[in-house]
Amino acid sequence: MPYSGKIVTDTLIKREDIPTGLSYEDLMPAFERELGRWDPVIENALIEAEAPWDKVKAAFQTMAGPHGLMIFFKVNQGRLTSLHNGIKRCCLYIVGNGIVAEQILSIDIRASLYVPFHVCLYDNGNPGGAIIAYDRPSSFLAVFNNPALVEIGYLLDHRMDRVVQAVKSNNR
Repeated sequence: MPYSGKIVTDTLIKREDIPTGLSYEDLMPAFERELGRWDPVIENALIEAEAPWDKVKAAFQTMAGPHGLMIFFKVNQGRLTSLHNGIKRCCLYIVGNGIVAEQILSIDIRASLYVPFHVCLYDNGNPGGAIIAYDRPSSFLAVFNNPALVEIGYLLDHRMDRVVQAVKSNNR
C-alpha cells in the first residue's frame, strides 16, 4: 500500500534447496556445464555497433546454455569467508537470459531488482550431497501482481527445473 511516497508489497517466495548427491567440488562444474556464459566483450561490441535487436537476440541465444540460461556472474563466497570460523563451501551465481529479461523489464522495470536471479550452490554437510538453492522466479515476480510476469516466471522455473534434473541425472 502506498504511504509516504513508497509502495510496500508482500508476497510468498518459494525457495528450493535441492540435494544433488554430488560433492561440492563436483557440483560446481556439473552446474556450470548446464548453463551458458554471458560474454561482456560481445555485449560491448553490440552496444558500440548499436546492433539491431535481432542481432542482440542471436548473440544471447548463442551465449545461453542448453536450457536457455546463462551465468552472468559467479561469486565464490566461501573462499574469503573461510578464513574465519572454518571452511565454508558456498558459491553464488547470477543466472538468467537477456531475451527473457528484456520481456520482463518491458512489462515492469521494477523487476530489474530480480532479474537476473540468484542461484547458490552450497555444502552444509547434508548426507544427500551438495545443494542447489534458488528462489522460484514465478514466486518473486508475483510481487508485481501481473499475470504476464508470473507466466514468464513459470518459464524460468521450468528452465531451472531442467538444469537441476540434468545435474542430478548426470550424477547417476
